Amino acid sequence: MGHRENEPRELRESRVGEFERAFSAALLAGDEIAAETTIREAMDAKLTTADIDERIIAPALWLMGELWERGEISVADEHLGTEIAMRVLALQREAERVAQARRGHKVMLATPAGERHVVALRMVSNLLSGAGYWIVMLGEDVPAEALVASVTRHRPDVICLSSTMPALSGEVLESVLAVQKAYPTAQFVIGGRGLALGSQLRSQAGVLICRRVSEVVEAVDARVKRAELN
Repeated sequence: MGHRENEPRELRESRVGEFERAFSAALLAGDEIAAETTIREAMDAKLTTADIDERIIAPALWLMGELWERGEISVADEHLGTEIAMRVLALQREAERVAQARRGHKVMLATPAGERHVVALRMVSNLLSGAGYWIVMLGEDVPAEALVASVTRHRPDVICLSSTMPALSGEVLESVLAVQKAYPTAQFVIGGRGLALGSQLRSQAGVLICRRVSEVVEAVDARVKRAELN
C-alpha cells in the first residue's frame, strides 16, 4: 500500500481541496452517489475523520447555506444537500466501525509448497490491510507442516491460500487438511487460477473459494463471522 499519510504537505492539501470541491459539487447537484464516492476516496486516501468532517463536509454545507441565503439555490436544494451530507456522515461512521472491528482480527497469507507466484497474494494483502485487517504474510512456497507451525504460533482468524498452478492443487488441499487436523475450526479463503480441486476444497468445512481478488474482503468478512459462531 502507498503511504499516503506521508505525502508532502502541499500534495495532501491539494487532495483535500479536490475532495472538498467534488463533494460541494455533488451536494449542489443532489448527487448522493457522487457524494458517497468522494468521501470513500477521501477515506482511502487516509484522511482523518476530523479532516473529512471539518475540511470537506462542513465547507460544502456552509457553501449550500450561503447560496441559499443569496437566493442562488432554493430551500429544497439546500435541504436535499443537507440530507445527502447526513447520510454520507452515517456511512462514514459505519465504515469506521467496520474497520475498527476488523483490526481485532488476524489474517494469514501464504502459497502452498512449490507455488512461487505471489502477485495475487500481494494484491490480497493490500486490500485486506486497507480494510483494516491485521496481516501475517508468510509469502511463497510454504509447506503444509510449516503452515501448521505458523498457525500454531500466530493463531490467525482466517488463512488465505493462493495457487496459480493446477498441478499444486493437491498441495493446497494437503495444507488445508493439515491445519484442520490441528485446528478443526480453522477458517480458510482460497483463490487462484490453479484450483483444479475446487470441488473437493469447497466440500471441506471452513473453506470458502474466492474467484476474484476484488471479492477477498467480503470473503474474509464471511469467514470471520463464521469463526465467531463456532
